[in-house]
Amino acid sequence: MPTQFTRLALLLLTAASAAFAQKRPLAPGVQRFVSIDAPVVALTHARLVDGTGSAARADQTIIIRDSRIAAVGPFASTAVPAGARVVDLSGQTVLPGQVGLHEHTYFGGVTRVTQMRVSGPLLYLAYGVTTGMTAGSELPYDELNMKQAVDAGVLPGPHFLIAGPYLDGGPPRNGMAKRVTSPAQARRVIDYWSGEGATWFKFLGSETREVLGAAIQEAHAKHLKVTGHLCSVTFTEAAALGIDLLQHGFITNSDYVRGKQPDVCPKENMRAQADVDVASPEVQSSIKRIVASHAAVVSTLGVYETFIPTQEKLDPRMLDFFAPDTRAEVEAIHADTTKSGFVVPERLLKKMMAWERDFVAAGGLLGAGCDPWGTGFLPGLGNLRNYELLVAAGFKPEQAVQIMTLNGARILGLDAQIGSVAVGKNADLMIVRGNPVETPSAIYDVVTVFQDGVGFDSARLRDAAKGRVGID
Repeated sequence: MPTQFTRLALLLLTAASAAFAQKRPLAPGVQRFVSIDAPVVALTHARLVDGTGSAARADQTIIIRDSRIAAVGPFASTAVPAGARVVDLSGQTVLPGQVGLHEHTYFGGVTRVTQMRVSGPLLYLAYGVTTGMTAGSELPYDELNMKQAVDAGVLPGPHFLIAGPYLDGGPPRNGMAKRVTSPAQARRVIDYWSGEGATWFKFLGSETREVLGAAIQEAHAKHLKVTGHLCSVTFTEAAALGIDLLQHGFITNSDYVRGKQPDVCPKENMRAQADVDVASPEVQSSIKRIVASHAAVVSTLGVYETFIPTQEKLDPRMLDFFAPDTRAEVEAIHADTTKSGFVVPERLLKKMMAWERDFVAAGGLLGAGCDPWGTGFLPGLGNLRNYELLVAAGFKPEQAVQIMTLNGARILGLDAQIGSVAVGKNADLMIVRGNPVETPSAIYDVVTVFQDGVGFDSARLRDAAKGRVGID
């Protein structure tokens, strides 16, 4: 018989699906960002990358009726309904809205950590993220309220799935983290936050296998999910316990640290991997075990790139979005990357790329996320940098799009509603000027983002976010 919390979880999931099912009324403050809003919209002459991994298709028409995709096909054979708002997209590309799996609405890694309660949602949506899981919250009630505001149409932003406070076995790393040292505590915290509206739970790096296993069992009993930036528990151990999603990939997998002790986070983690042979039988065997356990992985190549002194420095496109004091600190961080106390060798980033290629080749489900941080990595722009790096890693452009869209939807259990451009799915789309398949950097030139069938003007959203990161 379903428990009270199981029934509540099912209601939350039903409500989440409903948020993807109908066009919402938008408050005047949100309506000012809208450029396209009509009962029927015809996007014509578009290049289409549909999110399934299939090759891009030229001269396509996408018909949007209310909040849904009503038709997709070649312009020559796809009828445009009478009275439709017709938008000629010659020279432009339509992609699914991105589904982010490591998103934050706080800006950390600087002296004064602040919530991006307005700038975060604006930037995510401006750059094509229409759904995002907040992989750990500094202020979970703030995020829950923000989610409700977006879903109610009073704040522009992606549909959020909230992961609640960070959970850890060691001393809390921030004021809203919860230390969990026993299975009973794990069950209690899952019970409480599922009642408050969290549908995901994120562990950090000092928990025991016993605690993590109890949390996974409790979450799954309530039809909820668990993710982790792990260390004390290895990827293969967590996968065997049934974890749903592993964050960051190769660099955080302590399976590869020599002398790793059970339930202890080795100090060398995220450094020792730089000297590990990804092609070795041991690493390849671990990949196969993770895949066999059906644990998915999140690629966050972009944020780790910002810790490489030899890589390109701070993206100038991001600077306008910082408040003056925060911008000065971010620029100081980039002036001397070593001050952060964490440096990623360039060879380690290349090994992360190779590991992700091998994980996918072995049948693994790879998604992507931003992980905004004080190195200047911001919502939206950071997500798009991942596209460039996935292509640089050896994935075909269409495959990189699939990782960032349909794969993310599958991991969230929402692939029936979002993640690809297909008839019957929600009209969550991003329109890019140019051809990001031939020129990956064109992905940044976002013109319009459709969410629930409503087209938001990317430039207006960006303008509203300028100067706000570090304030709100």
